[in-house]
Amino acid sequence: MTLRNYCVAALACVLLVSGCKFTEKDASKTEAVASDVTVAEVKSSLDQKNFGEASALSDKLTAANPTSVDAWLVAADAKALSGSRLAALAALENAMINGMHDANRLDADGYLDSLRSSNEYQALLVRFDLARPIVQSGDTSINETSAGTVVRAGGVSVTLPNSK
Repeated sequence: MTLRNYCVAALACVLLVSGCKFTEKDASKTEAVASDVTVAEVKSSLDQKNFGEASALSDKLTAANPTSVDAWLVAADAKALSGSRLAALAALENAMINGMHDANRLDADGYLDSLRSSNEYQALLVRFDLARPIVQSGDTSINETSAGTVVRAGGVSVTLPNSK
């Protein structure tokens, strides 16, 4: 190797080492910033109709609290109101995976109104046993959901919307 090649290699090593200044202390600062977001802050942004801000805050909140039902529910609210239907459904699914099993709480959440009539929302309720059975016999059932009545007979399913 020539002197020039050694100098280039040494310069590359110096640049590489100087670029690696991201320390554990920096990582903890990043985590602290992400975890500083609260459910109340996201709700406040929603109440002020800052849906984009609420959505961004909810991303930080769920990243810092990935098993929090409240974090995922407020994220579902923020995503629904910002027009991200699939992201809202995914957040709602994460809430259910992490222990959300209160159909009354879902029914009372007005921010989720735009999702209630979707087949995906109904499928989540059924999957997590949150659809309310009215009548059930064998492979036939009638379930009351917040979007309406779901009638199933064998492989056939019909949703009758609530009249408002």
